[in-house]
Amino acid sequence: MDEYLPLSQLSYFRNEIGLDESRLAAIRPYAAMLTAHSEAAGSYLGELYRMVIPKPQMEIIAEYFGGTLQDFWFRWYSRLWDRPWDEDFLAELWRQGVTSARMGIDLQYVMLGEVKSRQIFLRAIRDEIAMEMRAPVVLAVNDLLDLCLIVRSKGHVYHRSHVDQSLMQGIFHQTRNPLTVIGGMATRLARNADPAVRESAHAILDEALRLERMTRDISTLNSIGLSEPSIATLDASAMIGEALEGLRSGPLWPQGLTPENSLDPAHPTLQADASLLREILKQVLVNALEAMPPEAPALRVATRVDAATPSHLSIVVSGPGALPQDQDVDALFLPFNSTKPQGTGFGLPIALLAARKCRGQVNLAQAGAEVVCTVKLPLEPQTFDAGDPIRLDA
Repeated sequence: MDEYLPLSQLSYFRNEIGLDESRLAAIRPYAAMLTAHSEAAGSYLGELYRMVIPKPQMEIIAEYFGGTLQDFWFRWYSRLWDRPWDEDFLAELWRQGVTSARMGIDLQYVMLGEVKSRQIFLRAIRDEIAMEMRAPVVLAVNDLLDLCLIVRSKGHVYHRSHVDQSLMQGIFHQTRNPLTVIGGMATRLARNADPAVRESAHAILDEALRLERMTRDISTLNSIGLSEPSIATLDASAMIGEALEGLRSGPLWPQGLTPENSLDPAHPTLQADASLLREILKQVLVNALEAMPPEAPALRVATRVDAATPSHLSIVVSGPGALPQDQDVDALFLPFNSTKPQGTGFGLPIALLAARKCRGQVNLAQAGAEVVCTVKLPLEPQTFDAGDPIRLDA
């Protein structure tokens, strides 16, 4: 697995927490005192991880850590209090999180180790620093250990997620080839003169194609979930036109269908990842095409800014159809939930996940004899500005 290191995001966490030179200056005079308690933290973490790590991993772990787990954590906490909190520091924290996942340590134990280590150092501050000098040290140590927890946890989750992605991609590729063979054989059998053989062959072919679509959709959903979107300003009209044109020549497009477009000229752009927006539009439009009756096809695509969500552009896709009466609408956004005979139940979940990655939303509603799907995406770049970090010791 190629190393992935999101330094810009990790630096954002550090800066938002407020870890700067003034925080380091508050800790530095007490570095020796805190280091004296590093052995206790290292001892606890060494024993904790030795208890929860699968035994076959222990030799590999000892080699990676360059000695015992206790020694590693003692060295780490001994250097923590006076080293710069720079990109090398963030990278080391990230790799610790990734390594803990690789070695089979559950995230709950990583977090427990962080909590218990914090207790050791805060107890030392309480016992060994005069009360009038204590507050800035406590705040700085808490903030520093918060950063350690965030970065290690993120590295741990990243590694576990990419292991899952590799598994899902492997399942997709390993099932696609046999399904292609099964589909080819079923196609040949469908040419048989015997009606019973043809019927069975068509049933096999239909199910093989459905299973192939399902594995592809699972792979797509998994990939979107692990993606880091590249948000940019996109032309809404161009993206919608591209999506419609891509479907127009496909098998789902009803004969004689001419979509009605009503796009808001006052808001021509939106903020999204281009590949994710293509996926959103494809899934939403396919869902509309599959839902409409073939004898009376109709499709309307509009963009507008709703008063309730003025910061987002609404892309509204509507057409004739009916939502299921026997289940909640939210259930349609769950995987494997499909009302179509050959459906996989992944179209709407893919669209929703992709929209959320772009800080948007997808909603579905019945409006008279029509089903209306509304995609909301930001009009302007979404920046989080909380102002200067809160300094409780100021």
